[in-house]
Amino acid sequence: MMSLGPLRGRIAVARGYVGRTATLATTAGLAGGALTTEPLPFAVTLSGAGAATAWGLLWSATLPSGRIRDAATALYLASPVSAAGLLVTERLVHGLHWWELALDAAWAVVTWKVRPARMARVLAGRERSLTPEAVQQVQEQQAAALVPAGSTHPMSIWWAQRVAVEGGVAPGTVLTDVQRTGEKGMTALIRAAVPGTPVPTISITALSALLDWDEEEISVEKVSGRGAGVRRLHVGTADQAALDPYAHWVKNIAPKGMPGTVITGVRIIDTDTKELH
Repeated sequence: MMSLGPLRGRIAVARGYVGRTATLATTAGLAGGALTTEPLPFAVTLSGAGAATAWGLLWSATLPSGRIRDAATALYLASPVSAAGLLVTERLVHGLHWWELALDAAWAVVTWKVRPARMARVLAGRERSLTPEAVQQVQEQQAAALVPAGSTHPMSIWWAQRVAVEGGVAPGTVLTDVQRTGEKGMTALIRAAVPGTPVPTISITALSALLDWDEEEISVEKVSGRGAGVRRLHVGTADQAALDPYAHWVKNIAPKGMPGTVITGVRIIDTDTKELH
């Protein structure tokens, strides 16, 4: 489950886990009520449903009067009231019947999937941190945090929004030093967003699907002299002129800006570890 950042979001996430646990516990109580005539499962489950109903009524009393309050209250009470009804029915009907277990299973599935209490809070405006708009906003904020400072290259932003997100192909990474290597080629550095951690294993197949690019033309390689926190990404087919700075100068730079010139030497400086003076 996504961490929503603010304290309110964390409380909402914790409340979601509590609701899931309560659903499982109630399901176990309903199954116990159907399979046995012992009073303990009946008493415990009915007490829990009664407590949840009382809490729902107290919660609804804090809402302003109107149709939204009525709808939210009905949603909030749907699960505990229906569970209590099933439990009482199982107690009144003697013997084990298949439809009892079927109704218990249906209650569990519907409650787990629909989550009426959360829907009630969203409807009443008490759960803004879990609305689709809020989740999307948090995802955008997380993606923006992964874009390195000063990197406004479209590919870096795309990587942060589509690849580096939680559950993505390369979570917790950033893409820097993006360079074109030809008409249909590019190279870039993949870095771990947290210093001292390795770049995760990247599925070429999954990255190919995201890029809609031939798998044979995508590679992720080690960077000579660097640790596992940096990897080199190659996409597409590189032009030889783009790889060879001398040929690149003759073909692309000299004819347009400095006719008749050639370069006689190239000095490579690692800007990650050295300062330029």
